Amino acid sequence: MSWVPAQQVLEAVEWQRKVLSEQQARMAAAAQQHKAERHKVEAEGVQAAQDLARAVLPVLDAASIAHAARLVGLPGLPGEDLPGKLEARRAWLASRLHAILHDPRYANAELYRHPRTGTLVTALAEAREMRAPFIQVIEVCREHPRFERLLEVGFGTEADKGAWWRYSHWVDRSAAKEIVARFPGKTTFAEVLQEYRRAAEAVATYDAEIARLRAEIEAGEALAREYRTLYDEHHHLDAQGVEYARGRIVRHMLTADVSLMSQRLLPVPDVRLLFLRTSGLEAKLVYLDGVQKAHLQQMDQEIGAQRAKLNGVEQRTRKRWAPMPADKYAKLVVDRRPSYEKRWQRFGKIYGQVNAFNRWDRGRNYRDLLWWDVMTRGRYDGSHIMEVDSFHRMHPGYTFDPELLHGHGPVSAQPADLDPLLPDAQDEAEAAALAAGDAAEPDTGADLSVVDAS
Repeated sequence: MSWVPAQQVLEAVEWQRKVLSEQQARMAAAAQQHKAERHKVEAEGVQAAQDLARAVLPVLDAASIAHAARLVGLPGLPGEDLPGKLEARRAWLASRLHAILHDPRYANAELYRHPRTGTLVTALAEAREMRAPFIQVIEVCREHPRFERLLEVGFGTEADKGAWWRYSHWVDRSAAKEIVARFPGKTTFAEVLQEYRRAAEAVATYDAEIARLRAEIEAGEALAREYRTLYDEHHHLDAQGVEYARGRIVRHMLTADVSLMSQRLLPVPDVRLLFLRTSGLEAKLVYLDGVQKAHLQQMDQEIGAQRAKLNGVEQRTRKRWAPMPADKYAKLVVDRRPSYEKRWQRFGKIYGQVNAFNRWDRGRNYRDLLWWDVMTRGRYDGSHIMEVDSFHRMHPGYTFDPELLHGHGPVSAQPADLDPLLPDAQDEAEAAALAAGDAAEPDTGADLSVVDAS
């Protein structure tokens, strides 16, 4: 049996780690790219939802709401009487705005709260200024660590019951002298204590006045903020009302069964196409997240396992500095980059095909509509995506007919409104690209990636 020196083994370990680091850098770049693509799809989805909402509910009146409710199957919506609630809210807003306008706290804002000349602002500044000397007295006293005890026992006053022979009396006496020395003109601690108590009463009085003035200023400011908020709502009430109603309708449409909603919209083909576009974009966002997550998770798990193996090889080699059997070394130095590249190409093909899809009209050709199959032509297993797996569980007899993408399925399998769509140049180019991909890599319908057994 031939052996490979330890130094050569360690060099191979370092080289394999470099390969793994390259893959991790590629994963990070893919994550950033996905973030950018996701932002684009989100923006397109928002615009699609707005277009759909305007088409279903052009204006907010009883007749339009009733028509929209019948169209999308939302029978409870007319009973909410959104126009009536809107008018009631408008009346309340007008009343409240009128009340605020005539409230002295709002009407006399300049008089009360002007930053330099307002009476409340001036009074607050004066109260703070008058409070300052008294709080200084309190702070000077409390700076001494024994002042609280002297205050509690009333040292130097008739309330003081301490005996002169106790050690604490002499400590208190020394502390009292130190505090008295901080007040020029004062000769006894009793005088300081009297000054402190007057200062504490004055501070309490000024604090109450300051709190009252602050409350009045804050109440006026809160009233001004309320007026601005309610004025803005009153000014945009109609837009907010119709936006709310449209949001209710679109949320209902997108949370309903896509196939049933598509069939329900048969009488209004333009609205139906807008719905398919909105639904498809929402599905695209979910699919891109699912494809990205599955690919990166599998790559990350494998790279983590490979790093752990390499760490074990390095530790065993350095511990004994022993050579490695040639057959094990051959497995260690296997170049996994082609395997990784194959998986990246498969990921890129699936991700790119889903991301580039925009033929929302093709959704009209399917009674059981699964956007994943329409976007990928039914060529890839999407069971790793929860929404795709849920669809298959709810439709156990479902099969995808790729011929219906162009309206070429059996007549009995085609819906009544099927458009006889013919392949265009884009379809032919896409089909050619897919065929070329098949020739290079047969599709088994397996997962996005398979952990390398080596």
